[in-house]
Amino acid sequence: MVSTGLINTTGNRRQNPSLRRVTVPPRLHPPAAPPAPPARPTPAAKSCLLPPGTASEGYRYAWQDCAVGEPDWTVVVPVKRLPVAKSRLRGALPGVPHEMFALALARDTIRAALACPVVARVTVVTDDAAVARAAGAEGAQVLADPGGGLNAAFAAGAGTAGGRVAALTADLPALRPAELTDALRAATGDPARVYATDSPTRYFVADAPGTGTVLLTAAPGTPLDPRFGADSATAHAASGAVALTGDWPTLRRDVDTAADLAEAVVLGLGPHTGALAAVYGAGMQGTVATYDQQTRSGTLLLDDGTELAFPAAAFDASGLRLLRLGQRVTIHRDPSGQVDRVAIPGVS
Repeated sequence: MVSTGLINTTGNRRQNPSLRRVTVPPRLHPPAAPPAPPARPTPAAKSCLLPPGTASEGYRYAWQDCAVGEPDWTVVVPVKRLPVAKSRLRGALPGVPHEMFALALARDTIRAALACPVVARVTVVTDDAAVARAAGAEGAQVLADPGGGLNAAFAAGAGTAGGRVAALTADLPALRPAELTDALRAATGDPARVYATDSPTRYFVADAPGTGTVLLTAAPGTPLDPRFGADSATAHAASGAVALTGDWPTLRRDVDTAADLAEAVVLGLGPHTGALAAVYGAGMQGTVATYDQQTRSGTLLLDDGTELAFPAAAFDASGLRLLRLGQRVTIHRDPSGQVDRVAIPGVS
């Protein structure tokens, strides 16, 4: 065999296994990290500032939440000192201390607002100790009234809110949480509408007559600028707030008079006001304490010991020929709260 001076590696590998070619395994890379879960959307991230398609230059769509997110509304409810609150309702429920009646109206309003899924907190602005205790029992926050009237109280409460804020009057005993929720969602804007400049940041809901205001809202960073008082619906519209026109009868039915209360009764009262009306309201009973056959008038003794006068017209409407002392009667009242008919219980 002639040597060429070259090593025959192939042959040597066959004879010497230690010289066999070693196969180097491929380099392994660490497994890729799983994708991070999407961040929880914030209310701003969920908003539809520009839906698919572009709006004309100089216009933009109003924003609204595309899905129901975390509750972020602060509802501010000022309540006056009870002896001076709702003065026009004094005597609307005979036999009920006025302070008890005014507190019941406020508690039903607060309770309904707290039941709204989009409401994070309810702030009651008051300097009445009884109101503060009752509001706290319902689950509301309490802020001392700074003085200066209703609008100052609304502004003080709004100043503590970190997001969207709503000013709500405290005399909505028939308020249903679903209606308030719908109104607050409407106050986030309507993506189907196009505005020439910026979308509105303040909205309001007028009362049933259309002259007052029961709800005023402001977007984050926007001053509430409350203008409650006489003709407040006109005042709020003049200030730039946009009227919401939803069908919300229990939200719009504020109670200032006995006639308003009668309408609220038809809509269905909340538990606190309803409990009082059940005892002292329509269909309450009493006992004939005095009766003058000549004048056909007299007085009735209610179950709590309160005396209630009735006029001749109330006796005439009863269809009865006379009333006996101690006789049990059912009392019917007109929208102003006056007794307009007495009747034998069980007889319409």
